[in-house]
Amino acid sequence: MGPVDPLLDAVTARQYGLVTHAQARSAGLSESAIRHRIARGDWVRIRAGLYLRAGLPTSWRQAVLASVLSGGPHATASHATAATLWGFSGFEAHPIEITVPLTRRPRLESIRVHRSGTLADADLREVGAIPVLSPARTIVDISSRLDEHRLGAMIDDGLRRRVLSLPALHSVARRLPTIAPGRSPQRVARLLAARTAGFHPGDSELESTVLRVLVDAGLPPPVRQFRVVIHGHVYFLDLAYPEPKLAIEVDGYDFHRGREVFDRDRSRQNDLVGAGWTVLRFTSQSTPDEIVSAVSQFLFGRSSSS
Repeated sequence: MGPVDPLLDAVTARQYGLVTHAQARSAGLSESAIRHRIARGDWVRIRAGLYLRAGLPTSWRQAVLASVLSGGPHATASHATAATLWGFSGFEAHPIEITVPLTRRPRLESIRVHRSGTLADADLREVGAIPVLSPARTIVDISSRLDEHRLGAMIDDGLRRRVLSLPALHSVARRLPTIAPGRSPQRVARLLAARTAGFHPGDSELESTVLRVLVDAGLPPPVRQFRVVIHGHVYFLDLAYPEPKLAIEVDGYDFHRGREVFDRDRSRQNDLVGAGWTVLRFTSQSTPDEIVSAVSQFLFGRSSSS
């Protein structure tokens, strides 16, 4: 039994303390050796054919991998669970979801199991040893669960963090053009149509919110991340109306930014003003009325309520 321990240790170390019956057998353990480890209390049986090393702490990721391993070959974390693994916010409270090939029908208590006949190699990824569907496939699969604003914010967040690319999302959308549970091809198509070549997701969700407020109010859409060169310094403006030289800066509160960043921001603003730009600054506390009124006043010499 000794020689197989390093192999099993490597497996359990990678899998949050988990090991499947098949992995134990492949490592050289006999059926009686597996039973002996369970009887001795070294392993705890948590599902059929799945064991956890005793004494290890539990975690959400461990539970996700346990669900995937219990789903059998080619099972993968998906939908809201995949969204959480990829770092998208707002999905943490959902039950664990996995997707399995259409030929499988695992019954797992408290786990939401999806069956799919459209899984492609490009959809399959891994996050911390957990098989998971790609961000692009995940966004398409949950597209009908979210309103257009939230789904668009999710796409932009993925683009900003570079876990998602527009070509990858286009590829999945073209491959899955039909409606399925959780999926809205039309919604994805509309959001992709608004994100053409050269699209910039902005530096923050707050920036996207200000842009949406302006467009929803009927104002001309400003340019995102507009490039300005002043005295050899290159600046990118959060939002800009280049012709009248209106720069819109969106400031999220960050206690840790420090004095250097504070000073650099002021120097940047002075350069912009010196070059003839007007700078309007908004924060998360700015109301839609305040934003629209200030921009309308500059562009048209009137407030939004005039």
